[in-house]
Amino acid sequence: MNKPNNSWIKDWKIGENPSRENELGKDLVSIFKRFWIDCKLDSKSKSTMNRYTGALHCLGGYLVEKGIYNEINFSALELINEYITKHEGPLVHYDNEDWQDELDMVCRKLYKHINK
Repeated sequence: MNKPNNSWIKDWKIGENPSRENELGKDLVSIFKRFWIDCKLDSKSKSTMNRYTGALHCLGGYLVEKGIYNEINFSALELINEYITKHEGPLVHYDNEDWQDELDMVCRKLYKHINK
């Protein structure tokens, strides 16, 4: 898996509202790319980059789904602020504590990045 890129948008589509899914996907990828650059993740180890990539990809899919099924028409940034906190991310990996810990770690850093 690579750093955040536009191919992720296709992965996140669920087919309920294609134009909205595309809009949210593009906005999330843009936010994730800025986060990646600001954190200088290209200079980190391959394993660190893979951990961030996996967590961001997972988070993006979760947020697109929430953005489609939520009755409020949140922007991508509002969705991020709705579903992550300075302490943790959304509970996505119910059955894998290690993966959830990775997601929570990346979400904490993303929260700090967005709210600086």
